[in-house]
Amino acid sequence: MGSKLEFGDRFIQRVYILTICLTVSISIVLLFLDYELLLSFLIGSIIGLSILWSIEFFIKSLVKPGKTQKTKYLLGFIALGKYTIIGLLFYFLFRLEWINTFAFAGGIILVQGSIIILAIGLMVNAFKGIDPDEQ
Repeated sequence: MGSKLEFGDRFIQRVYILTICLTVSISIVLLFLDYELLLSFLIGSIIGLSILWSIEFFIKSLVKPGKTQKTKYLLGFIALGKYTIIGLLFYFLFRLEWINTFAFAGGIILVQGSIIILAIGLMVNAFKGIDPDEQ
């Protein structure tokens, strides 16, 4: 019997779904507040989701049992290239005068917030069946 705290591909799928739902919900609120806030938040959310997707894609395609040292170097090279591209993207985005840094950062960290929310839910569900008298 496995642990109640185990997770797999469905967890990542839930992260995508929750992040998209939160993005849509927050975007509706920001639509009524300020267009620049909305656009900054959406750009951040897209970047956050694309970072998660790229990590998932490269890990699933490159990390397999029996892989060689060459795979580790390839992963390092891909990560270096990816973060170089992200750094350049950030540079050009922040050169734009209209982008709101806080809304942009909020969009990026929405993925991490979704992971935290789902992890807390996973722990709560795992501990629901525990009787306090048995401790």
